[in-house]
Amino acid sequence: MNEQPISRQFFLMYALAFVGVWMAFIAPTMSGLQIRIGQIDPAHKASGLSLVLGVGALLALVSNPIWGQLSDRHMGRWGRRKPFMFFGGLAGTAALFVLPLMQTVAGVVIAWSVVQLVFNAAIAALHAITSDVFPESERGKASVAVGVGGGVGTVLGIGLSAALVKTPILMFGVPALLGFIILLIFLVWYQDTPLQEAPVRVGVLKTVLDSYSFNWRQAPDFGKLLTGNFFILIGLNIITTYQVYVMSDRLGWSDAKVASMITVIYLISGASSMVANYIAGWLSDKYARYRGWIVGSALLLAGTATMFGFRPDLLILAAVLAGLAQGAENNVAYAALSLTMPDQENGGKWLGIGNMSMVLPQSIAPAVAPILLAIGNQSVNYVSLYLGAAIIAVIGAGVIMTIKKLQ
Repeated sequence: MNEQPISRQFFLMYALAFVGVWMAFIAPTMSGLQIRIGQIDPAHKASGLSLVLGVGALLALVSNPIWGQLSDRHMGRWGRRKPFMFFGGLAGTAALFVLPLMQTVAGVVIAWSVVQLVFNAAIAALHAITSDVFPESERGKASVAVGVGGGVGTVLGIGLSAALVKTPILMFGVPALLGFIILLIFLVWYQDTPLQEAPVRVGVLKTVLDSYSFNWRQAPDFGKLLTGNFFILIGLNIITTYQVYVMSDRLGWSDAKVASMITVIYLISGASSMVANYIAGWLSDKYARYRGWIVGSALLLAGTATMFGFRPDLLILAAVLAGLAQGAENNVAYAALSLTMPDQENGGKWLGIGNMSMVLPQSIAPAVAPILLAIGNQSVNYVSLYLGAAIIAVIGAGVIMTIKKLQ
């Protein structure tokens, strides 16, 4: 593990890599898939979206730790991480050009599953660089790079998607291609260190099983952090995933207006997220306090969900508050994962497992949402959906409060 402070150049280049990956990968989940499924099957768009996101997130959940474990053990002149970032990004970009050609929800499920499966190779390897390069005292700075870079990439991707909404293949393909080009800039610049000693050879099945295993008794705070973060992000995913349909169903907006407003919302929430990300990362590193930031973010998220459920017309204010909560939570939670993981030598594996707590909510939220939407006499009850999101986020905050190492 590196103990030398990282340079400003490395920080900026690492953030740039996340700009590229998030531009390509995250933008479709925020607006592209919602709009495309609404075009294919408008009568069942909510259930169709739940199916697409649920299956895709399940594959991400399965594949991310395996990719992280494989990159930990990879030997080659390119280094441990670069091959996974390159080939994962390349295959994911190609799949995003194919996805909009699908004419059925089932076809979109298959295409999005491929995107999730291969792009997670790049995501797992990119996250693992945190434990390779950043010293423990600067893990908050690593989170700033992830958060700011990811925020910029998300806004750019959504903006491009909105501008190209009338041509589905361009709506998905252009952000993916530009994002991959940006990732290539980082890959050409980054000097990945090859593994010096061959790892102990183990069977494929053992490698797969080991990718998901850790001893809860030896690392209880790591387990609690996974659990608390899991609940908080279910709440966040419910808020962000279904706001497109709130605008179309409750506010009566057209697809074009929804697409343009989504861009505005993510510009606003992205800006507030980056501000919170930077402040939380700097202060958490300076004072070595992490728990309060995560709990406070979860409670702010719960309040925002409650407000938006009753007053969808306040979506701009909700975007600001949700951005602040998401920026602080993502930054500090990511740093906390790297500080509570059982060891630093297998950072790809542990951060892969940590990413499960961030990816699994993408699968659980679409499964929980139909239950919450069906509460009451209305056919689609968005108030109960967002109140449910608030309660789930508060449960996550309660779990985080029990972690001792982060206080």
